[in-house]
Amino acid sequence: MTMKQWRLYFVYFALCVLSLSSVSAQEKNTVIISKAYKPIKVVINPGHGGTDPGKLRGTQTLKHEKELNLEIALKLGKYIEERIKNVKVIYTRETDTFVSLDEIVDEANSNKADFFISIHCNSNPIRSVYGTRTHIQNHKFKASRKLAQMIEKEFATRAGRKSRGVMDRKDRGYNYQVLQYTEMPGVLVECGFITNPSEEKFLNSDYGQDLVASAIFRAFRDFVSEKPHIEKRKPYYKVQITAATQPENTGTSRYKKLGMRVDEVVDKKNGSYKYRYMVGREYEHRHAKQLAKKVQDLGFKDAFVVKFE
Repeated sequence: MTMKQWRLYFVYFALCVLSLSSVSAQEKNTVIISKAYKPIKVVINPGHGGTDPGKLRGTQTLKHEKELNLEIALKLGKYIEERIKNVKVIYTRETDTFVSLDEIVDEANSNKADFFISIHCNSNPIRSVYGTRTHIQNHKFKASRKLAQMIEKEFATRAGRKSRGVMDRKDRGYNYQVLQYTEMPGVLVECGFITNPSEEKFLNSDYGQDLVASAIFRAFRDFVSEKPHIEKRKPYYKVQITAATQPENTGTSRYKKLGMRVDEVVDKKNGSYKYRYMVGREYEHRHAKQLAKKVQDLGFKDAFVVKFE
């Protein structure tokens, strides 16, 4: 071999070594360990569970929504626990058990969570419909809106999913209780349509679940790194339906017919009717007025709107 050939061989060998080193470094950097700017608690809610299957599977051999929600949620929580220091993950369920909407809200609020993420899958009578969507309570809640937008961006750009955007209560025309009553920035993520055959298979696969969970994780990691300004969830409006001198049982048919959460508010003043019973938590006065009209029609004729500052 001539000297020139030896030199060419050496250059080729050196380039191969550098290339392998670069690949190795890239592989190591795929696991980025970051640290939250302060101790953070995030509640992850796998939607439905137990006796509530959620959306039913479209294919007999695949899974119902409740199972998919749990698997994706656990993957998401694991990503966060392993890759973001200073963050505590709290699950509303870790097995196939039923947890009521009231219990979900109370767990998030009682733990004074900083953020709330609810995991769901979607459905549609038209089987060709597919894609992701992230819900928030109100577009004026900047932290919630920012996190939702970042999640949808990750779905579209990194996970290769079709993003159907971000919707709030006004866009939907109705509330999601877990977003309505929780007191921290929160999102409800629809990871795809299990009524779409292709998307259903994707969501049932380990690969698909990993891709979805990692997309939500990356959005959450980047969101936290920006030190988001926590939104103030006031003022809000509730509808007082009645008041009493003694505590009442809100499990009776009188209250059950409303089909919504009934909150007992104890008035600290020394009035006779200090137990006040209220429904709703609206952030637009017109929505509260609509709710008052609804409960009046259901028999609570004296219902009226109360503003909380």
